[in-house]
Amino acid sequence: MPRRQTDKVFERKEQVLEYLRTYGELTTSRLIQMTGLSHSQIFYILKLLEKENLVKEVKRGKIAYWKLVEAKEA
Repeated sequence: MPRRQTDKVFERKEQVLEYLRTYGELTTSRLIQMTGLSHSQIFYILKLLEKENLVKEVKRGKIAYWKLVEAKEA
């Protein structure tokens, strides 16, 4: 992981947050389709957002969904 986040990373983070605001919960695969990013790129962005406590992963069986962290959860 790079030590400093680039403008492209900030743009991608905002794009993912906007999709989650619009659609609620999304799978990693759906985010890959929507953004056109690779699995490793989208996973990196999701982990950054998770570390910043903006999104969280919800597992249902083998499928992981991502959703925004609500204010009361933060």
